[in-house]
Amino acid sequence: MCGIFGISIKREHALNFPHWEIALRDLFLLSESRGKEAAGIAVATTDMLVVHKDSVSAGQMLKTDDYRLIMERARRGFFDTAATSTIAAIAHARLVTNGLQGIDANNQPVRRDDIVIIHNGIVVNVDEIWAELKPEGIEPRADVDTEVIAAMLQRSISAGTSLSQALRDAYAKIFGETSIAVLLKQHNVMLLGTNTGSLHYAISKTGSGFFFASEHLITKRLCNGDKAIPGFADATVVQLRAGMGAVLRLDTHEIETFPLADEPLAAPSVSPMLQIQRKIEDKAERYRDAMKAMRRCSRCLLPETMPFIAYDGDGVCNYCHNYKPWTKRPESEIAEYLEKHRSRDGSPDCIVAFSGGRDSSYGLHLLKQKYGMTPLCFSYDWGMVTDLARRNQARMCGQLGIEHIWISADIKQKRANIRANVSAWLKKPDLGMVPLFMAGDKQFFWYARDMIRGTGIKLSTFFTNRLEKTDFKTGFLGLRPVDAEMRNSPTTTSLSAKAQLFSTYGYRFLSNPRYLNRSLLDTAMAAVSYYGIEQDHLFMFDYLKWDEADINNTLISEYDWEIAPDTPSTWRIGDGTAPFYNFIYWSVAGFTEFDTFRSNQIREGMITREDAIAGLDAVNAPRWDAIREYTNLINIDFDEAVRTIDRIPKLYMQEK
Repeated sequence: MCGIFGISIKREHALNFPHWEIALRDLFLLSESRGKEAAGIAVATTDMLVVHKDSVSAGQMLKTDDYRLIMERARRGFFDTAATSTIAAIAHARLVTNGLQGIDANNQPVRRDDIVIIHNGIVVNVDEIWAELKPEGIEPRADVDTEVIAAMLQRSISAGTSLSQALRDAYAKIFGETSIAVLLKQHNVMLLGTNTGSLHYAISKTGSGFFFASEHLITKRLCNGDKAIPGFADATVVQLRAGMGAVLRLDTHEIETFPLADEPLAAPSVSPMLQIQRKIEDKAERYRDAMKAMRRCSRCLLPETMPFIAYDGDGVCNYCHNYKPWTKRPESEIAEYLEKHRSRDGSPDCIVAFSGGRDSSYGLHLLKQKYGMTPLCFSYDWGMVTDLARRNQARMCGQLGIEHIWISADIKQKRANIRANVSAWLKKPDLGMVPLFMAGDKQFFWYARDMIRGTGIKLSTFFTNRLEKTDFKTGFLGLRPVDAEMRNSPTTTSLSAKAQLFSTYGYRFLSNPRYLNRSLLDTAMAAVSYYGIEQDHLFMFDYLKWDEADINNTLISEYDWEIAPDTPSTWRIGDGTAPFYNFIYWSVAGFTEFDTFRSNQIREGMITREDAIAGLDAVNAPRWDAIREYTNLINIDFDEAVRTIDRIPKLYMQEK
């Protein structure tokens, strides 16, 4: 989360202007590790309250002319005059959660009339609080959740409520992680509050100086460590514990601490993220009865919420009736084909599209160990390849002695594109638009073609299997499921089907103008790469038996292949997006990709319906840590994203 800090000194403190500048610089730079998207500072004296903020990192802001002007005003207003006895500053290094940092009003410190506030954390129920304030004519002026705290304090203080009680009243409304510092123009005080304990402060022995920071280590280093501030030698670092508030008098540096609730909160036993997750899980318990009551196909697992599903008199769905069995081509053909391409001198003779997932890892094993090929692995990093996948790729290539080529996108740009689309989606949730989150990885096919051309290797192998049909994703767009050949061989898809798909997406784009964002060019490139390029790849599992147990056993026993700790399945664990979008489908429609995958396994006779349905809850369970990691990577507020998804009407709760 963000880094917040502040410093206040009286005239008699042993701090001259250069020391003041250095102290603030060190506080900024030490706090920057907690957030680099924006930075800001507020400086207050008896007759001055000035705020400056910038949508750059703290380190960059310190080098700007505007910041130097603020420091010059501080020097003239306090250090070069005897008119003011105290100067105080509060500042912020921002990790963006909500509110675009490019909009100045969303950055911190946030000023609302005579109140200036900095905030570390997330007010999860910000919309509900604004709804309560709106009848009184109190409305937001920006998108950042911090402003609602200032609005509540302003309302209470204007009504004559004491400062400590105003802080208590505000925290009584807040749900989420919240540590704050506040300056008030008409009151020579600084307010502090935290419900997590993420505030640590020190007061000099003489009482002439005070400062605080988000972390104990930062405060300690500035007291008697390598960044020691003059006058704070041997000062005691004090934690403002969870559930406590404080009023600091700036003229004396006397501090009054008080509980923010009638019973002081103990240090939280679970993180705010876990509190939200448990709240959602508790509510999910009420939904699970409805999920279990959903009608499902009597032959496979597909539920009544599946797009375009219909059941016959025996309860068998149309997907089962229309299913075409996976007819494996003779394995002898693949052996003969590979023999034609096998190199005689050990040079690479085939390109492997290597995601790091189980199928491509197993395929690499087969090519090298069974068929004696010399693969050249190719991976495209679009910012959502998991660390686990990277480790497994390293295991496979290292043990097999295979060269591995990475083509990396502009990761920061890619994640910014994902963030833009997920943010747009959260404003107007639409199951049909969920695939947009994954558009950025489709350039894989573009670069695969470039690899073939650049290396001169004519054989390109893929290890996708035909069981992984997820046509329900376009079904939620209102399009009847199309054959999986759209994925495997783009040119076989009719122009009319493509036109219908693109026009439907276009309509959804226009219905939510937030999709008209920085990612448009990347999305267009994805469409061209996925649907517009003719590629001739060899799909190995068209010839080979696909056996999930054998694949898992081989990878784990022979290569110490790593599995994810939060799911019993080995599928999709290399894809950082999958836990998030599957949580959406599960929460809203009551099923995920696993339902369709297991249903295809049932139809192929690979697994019984009883075994499949018995393990369904485990593989569909939300992967909370992975979801949180995803939201962190794209700078999306985990709490608000999960709560938004939770608020979407459930298809399995609708009246029939």
